[in-house]
Amino acid sequence: MVKNSKNMNNILYIIPGWEDSTSGETYKKLGKVAEEKGYTVIYKDVDWKKPLSEQVFTVEKDAVIFGFSLGAVLAWLIAQKHECRLLILASMTPHTSFVDAEIKQALIDLTGSECTEDVINHLTPSHKAQKQILMYGDQEGEPADILVPNTEHEITDAYIEEIQKLLP
Repeated sequence: MVKNSKNMNNILYIIPGWEDSTSGETYKKLGKVAEEKGYTVIYKDVDWKKPLSEQVFTVEKDAVIFGFSLGAVLAWLIAQKHECRLLILASMTPHTSFVDAEIKQALIDLTGSECTEDVINHLTPSHKAQKQILMYGDQEGEPADILVPNTEHEITDAYIEEIQKLLP
């Protein structure tokens, strides 16, 4: 017997945050939750030595794309070029960070000038996702569609519970 057969064609792409890997425990836990709901999970690691714009990949129109932190920036870049059903931006490095001089410098110090300039040159204010959900931990101090309780800039069990609610 197939579990949740109505969702058999649903695909969830998981894109990790800065210097994380999808082989990490929290990303695997998120993937397991999605699989239990009938999703095919595709883990996409990021090569942080390459510009994000060069790592955009094709997704199916009914796919869900989940990205965390700078991985959410890549998720946005993907949705700029490809339609998808749902774009979940988790603790996304805000667009304004790339234009604020002090924060921009901190991003350059973290990721390098090539990565930061690549994002500035390629990130647009709109995308092709049918729906977008912006999530932050309630302790991050950012406005969001969903504030995850008792959470900073990390994927906690509470974060995974909120994401699970978004997956039909």
